[in-house]
Amino acid sequence: MNAFVAAARHLSFSKAAKELFVTQSAISRHIATLETYLGHALFLRTNSGLQITRMGATYLSLIRPALNTLESATSQVMTTQQSAKSLNLSAAPTFAAQWLFPRLRTFRDVHPDISINFVRYSVADYKSTEFDFDASIQYGYGDWPDGTARYLTGRDMRVVCSPDYLRQQNITQLDDIKRCTLLQHIEIPLTWEYWFSTYLEDYDRSRFGPGFNLFSMIIQAASSGFGVALIPDCLIEKELESGILVDVFARSFESPLGYYLCAPNWRSNMESYELLSGWLAHECSHPHAASAPADAGVLDCLYCQAGTAPRA
Repeated sequence: MNAFVAAARHLSFSKAAKELFVTQSAISRHIATLETYLGHALFLRTNSGLQITRMGATYLSLIRPALNTLESATSQVMTTQQSAKSLNLSAAPTFAAQWLFPRLRTFRDVHPDISINFVRYSVADYKSTEFDFDASIQYGYGDWPDGTARYLTGRDMRVVCSPDYLRQQNITQLDDIKRCTLLQHIEIPLTWEYWFSTYLEDYDRSRFGPGFNLFSMIIQAASSGFGVALIPDCLIEKELESGILVDVFARSFESPLGYYLCAPNWRSNMESYELLSGWLAHECSHPHAASAPADAGVLDCLYCQAGTAPRA
C-alpha cells in the first residue's frame, strides 16, 4: 500500500522507490500485483510519464482516511512509549502555585526518574478532543467526552475577606454580603450566583463586581481589603492559617466545579500519567501528610514517608 501511495504522490515509480528505499522494479511489481488483485488499472504508463487513472484516484481517496488513522495511531503509540518517563502538564496557574508546587517534592523524591514538564496553560474546551499536552489540571465540571477527567479537589469554597474589611462591613449574617463588593472570576461568572441561590435567594446583582481572570489575583484583592471573595479552600490554606484572610461564615460552600486531572483517553495509559494520577489522588486524600512531623507514627505509604523526609 505504501508503494501505491508514494507512486500516486510523486507520479513516478523511481521517486517512490527513493522515498521507500527500494528499487524501482520492486515498486512496479507491487503496483502490478495490486492492480491484478483489484481488477483495475491504477496508473497509465506513458512515454511522458505516469498518470493516475480515475479508478486509481478514487481508490486513493477511499483508503486515505484509513491510512491517516493508522499513521495517527502509530504516532500516538510511539509518543506514549517515548514519554514513559516524562509528562507535559498544563496546570491552572493558581492551583499550581498555591497547591501543587508546595507538594511536588514528594513526587520527585519517590519518582526521581519521572520528569514533569510544565507547559503553557490554556483553558481547554471540555468538549474538545484536541490537546497539545499529555495531561492538564483544569477547573470545571469534569465533563470531557473522549477523555478522562479525575476529580482532585476544589469543590469546597469559602467566603473570605481581609480582617479589616470584615470589621468595616460588620458582616455578621449571610444577608450582609449583599452590601459588600463581590470579587468576580470573569471566567467562572456563575460562582456567586450558585452561592446566593444555595444560601439566600436569587440575587440580581450576584454577577456585579470587579472582575479578575485568575484566582491568585482575587486572593490578592481580597487580602488587600478590596471586597469579599468565593475561593476554593485548597488555594487559601496558608492565607487562612496566617490570618491574612478570614473565613467569614466559618463554613464551606460546595460548588459544582472543581479541579480535575484531565487527559485524552489514549494518553491516560502512559506510565508517567498513571504515576502522577496516583500521587495526586494520595495528596488529595492526605492533605496534611507533607507537613506531618517525622515522629507521627507508622506512615501508611512511600508518599507519606517522603513528605516527612528532611529537606536538603
